[in-house]
Amino acid sequence: MHLIPGLTTEPFEVLWALLSLPPDQLLPATGLLAAFVIVCELVRVLLGSELTRSVLAHVTICLLTFPAQSIVLAIVLVHAARSYPGRGPLNLAIAAGLYVVWYLTGEATRLVRPINEGADLGFMTVGALITFPAGVLAALVYG
Repeated sequence: MHLIPGLTTEPFEVLWALLSLPPDQLLPATGLLAAFVIVCELVRVLLGSELTRSVLAHVTICLLTFPAQSIVLAIVLVHAARSYPGRGPLNLAIAAGLYVVWYLTGEATRLVRPINEGADLGFMTVGALITFPAGVLAALVYG
């Protein structure tokens, strides 16, 4: 399918396939998700440091504090459970590992900006309440 002449949807299809956490590409898929979580944290700190009076930056910071990561991980867990039934516990373990990466990245941002709040466990807990129920339900439904 061509959206714009000369461009196709193939890159998005490849990305969507990778986000299904395929068994033969588990490391690249997990690395992609870890990179996403890390970039979200770093952009959040960058915007908070540089654009302190921007409303758009503030809204972006709020979205990067927890909803972006937790919703993406919830979608990935459902997509992975649907694509590869029976791997729910492994997918949940990967998501838990990504939450550890998220926490460590948030704490590491204090090295750059000591007054930064670092990893916010309250917001991460709210994020976990989005991610893990979706993942557990998908694991139960898709076996």
